[in-house]
Amino acid sequence: MAFYLTGLGLNENSLTEEAIAAIKECDKVYLENYTVNFPYNTKMLEKKISKKIVELNREQVEKEEFLLEAKKADIALLVYGSPLSATTHYSLINRCIMKGIKYKIIYNGSIMDAVAETGLQLYKFGKTTSMPKWITDKVDRGRKYEPDSFAEIIKDNQKIKAHTLILVDIGTDFGEAVKQLMRVLKNNNIKTDGIIACSRLGTNESRMICSSIEKLVKINDIKAPFCFIIPSGKKHFAEEEAIERFRI
Repeated sequence: MAFYLTGLGLNENSLTEEAIAAIKECDKVYLENYTVNFPYNTKMLEKKISKKIVELNREQVEKEEFLLEAKKADIALLVYGSPLSATTHYSLINRCIMKGIKYKIIYNGSIMDAVAETGLQLYKFGKTTSMPKWITDKVDRGRKYEPDSFAEIIKDNQKIKAHTLILVDIGTDFGEAVKQLMRVLKNNNIKTDGIIACSRLGTNESRMICSSIEKLVKINDIKAPFCFIIPSGKKHFAEEEAIERFRI
């Protein structure tokens, strides 16, 4: 009896042979559905693995009660990308250790390595940060819920001439994300010489655009999931050449 924390990769055909073999032996298969907008219909996964998938929301995953089933049966939790890219998932491994539950982590590709498709060198990336979805009708301590603490990560990375990967919260459309980013950059006096928007990397609909933030505002056909990259001011000449291919 064991728990399989399983990465799905970036498209509907990314499941590894190791993952498929493990899933087929499982008595129950769960899917974590709250960290990303899937670029495909998850029903396609059911056909591929010939198993019914039970979707879990954030609260259900964080309660970790489903893990106890692994004491009597083999269960799997499917996670978009690589299973430990989202740091919260490591708590599941800790719970397994505490409860004496056998576990296996099945890795896959994720946005963390797919951004290399831009031509930016992975070792030149600094801290990754997330842009929360702003909720304009929510007030926190007398202020609108418009968190911008991720600006400090951008500043820290710029100090060491490192690129910043910004992951965008699920449920945020591209237009509103760009406007939020524009406001945060302006309010925190952060200068850039271009923003890279990456959409559906690792799929047949992969798309990359580099432009000023003002031009990104006018683009309305970017599909989720997407992310932003703020390149460091000083880039390798090979990085500059790569970016020019999709600069607008």
